[in-house]
Amino acid sequence: MKKILIISMLIFTVLVAGLAGCGTTPSPTPPEMVSLESPLYIIEGENQVEGFRDFWEEIESIYGPTGLLGGYPLVEGVERHLESIRECNSILVIPPTPEGIQEFRDLENKYPDLCPLSAAELEIELESYSFPLLYFSQDLQADKIRGIIVAEEVDPLLAGLLSAEDIPLDVSFRYENGQLQILNE
Repeated sequence: MKKILIISMLIFTVLVAGLAGCGTTPSPTPPEMVSLESPLYIIEGENQVEGFRDFWEEIESIYGPTGLLGGYPLVEGVERHLESIRECNSILVIPPTPEGIQEFRDLENKYPDLCPLSAAELEIELESYSFPLLYFSQDLQADKIRGIIVAEEVDPLLAGLLSAEDIPLDVSFRYENGQLQILNE
């Protein structure tokens, strides 16, 4: 009888311990966060985003001299300043149009190291979350941050937020109502 009681207690203890975690969901690992730093390059193709120059001016007022590239086909413009861009953290700013996405695809085909994610991944993200969409990643070989902003418009407030807050890496986020919001949570 004593053996049955001890075995019953052991089974009960194991059962209670096993059920203790039921109904709880492990919390997701928060994304790695980084601060944007100088030197910095802000890049736009010939498919322009409204407010780009004001956005760049605010970035430059925060970080000091900042590279600016815009008004050329994206690949052609990048090729003119390729070494400088590779030595800097960079943010691509593209419109959410077929032409803007195609310019990004062309850049990825020629210089994938400058793209924070593939064009295919970007299109999937845009199908899921629409825009404005922001995505930053770390180029481990160059030890630089590469970002992309897909939006119809950017403004100085967004530039200020990118400098004031840590930026999540390898996760999509958006700029809405004056705030940055992670989308994959």
